[in-house]
Amino acid sequence: MRDMRDSFLKFNLDKSYASIEFEIDRDIDFISINWQNNKEFFSFYLYSPDNKLCAQIIGISEKGTRILSKESTKTSPCLLSLDKIKITKGVWRVDYSVITNTDACSTIIEIKEEKSSDIFYDDEYDLLENLYSDNLEDSKEYYTCDFHTHTIFSDGLMTREENNEVAEKQGLDFFVPTDHNIFHYTWPKNSHVKTYPGIEITSSLGHINLLFAEKTPFEEHHANEIEDEEALSQIITEASNYSLVSINHPFMEPWDFKIKDFPLNRVKFMEIINSPTLPSAKEAIEKALKAWNYLLNDGYKVVAIGGSDSHLKAGDKFYGSEYPCLLGDPKNFIYTRSNSAAYIKEAMIKADVSVTRRDELKLIYTGLERENDGFNGNIKLMAYIVQECFHGSKLSIHWVLDGEVKKVDQCKQSSFESYIDCNYHWIRVDVLDEDGHLYGHSNPIFFNRNKIKHNMIVWKDLLDKMK
Repeated sequence: MRDMRDSFLKFNLDKSYASIEFEIDRDIDFISINWQNNKEFFSFYLYSPDNKLCAQIIGISEKGTRILSKESTKTSPCLLSLDKIKITKGVWRVDYSVITNTDACSTIIEIKEEKSSDIFYDDEYDLLENLYSDNLEDSKEYYTCDFHTHTIFSDGLMTREENNEVAEKQGLDFFVPTDHNIFHYTWPKNSHVKTYPGIEITSSLGHINLLFAEKTPFEEHHANEIEDEEALSQIITEASNYSLVSINHPFMEPWDFKIKDFPLNRVKFMEIINSPTLPSAKEAIEKALKAWNYLLNDGYKVVAIGGSDSHLKAGDKFYGSEYPCLLGDPKNFIYTRSNSAAYIKEAMIKADVSVTRRDELKLIYTGLERENDGFNGNIKLMAYIVQECFHGSKLSIHWVLDGEVKKVDQCKQSSFESYIDCNYHWIRVDVLDEDGHLYGHSNPIFFNRNKIKHNMIVWKDLLDKMK
């Protein structure tokens, strides 16, 4: 019986990116990954001899430990238990990248054998099983959610359990945790709110959410690839086969989307309202709304969603903000018959989604479809919002036709009539407060979209329009 805890690898993060190999010469039951850090932001991935991704760590704290065990209840979150790995004896690989500048020897990581662990994660469920479950629940008209949240496992301040608690207090039906560059396989059961797997690909070229993700791209790609425009574009394209891909806060500098050659026909989902209590958010949201109008006018069906991008403790505020940053602000309202991933994704692809800071906004288009090809004639639409005020500010309903506001009503219910000719058109509802902040929006209905040809082809074309 070996009394010593053998160190398999100890190294300094002295490069922006590196891939390191090391050997384990026997079968093992426990591995610990430990770091001492000068608060650099680093990502760490550990691959087994059979090339399975078995550990993902985002390091921003001064120190930390993660455990790999043959027992799933003793394996740390975002790590794969050793019983799911075919081979432990052989050559292992570490990939790491450093997001910020680091000095040589400033951050140290050690991988070593442990005897056991006294930390248990025994009250958790498998997120992938949750993703594939097709159990139908009692039908509701809609289900509310947040598509963008963070935990202490990247740079958030809330635990996973606290995410659950806030989501429940906010009245959400589900949410998607999207920690930076790491994927949650399991999640605590301390809530009735459903959780679906996701990941935020976080690069200097932009932030991209993979929602309802079946895996992480880092199972197949090196950490440094997301800093290359061509490689990241390919990763996003591949991810559309196993997730719904959303461009996050596309105009919020310095985290704006920068892949100039990215094809616009691959932009399927995009955040408009993101982190609305952040002081810089108003300008970023206005730019995103403007860009969305350009995309819609050019015939692209881009589904707009929202995300709180919650990083703070519940009740905490950003510096200079009057109101706290809360998970569930904004809310997405998904119009579907079941809170199962299959039905939610189907509704999202159809664009049966509205987004508000709090309560429901609904666009009613009885007798019409979301897509109306070969249409011309008179239309009458209705819209309503549940509340008239938000933070003491009166709300107004704005009818947007082809990117232009055609009617404004300061009331809870509004109607809109128009003649639609045989050309391409779209109609959406926006809701603004008295200070011009975007409170919410519907997604558009389209007329004769099959008749328009795109003038913009890549993201750079959109940026040129925005100038």
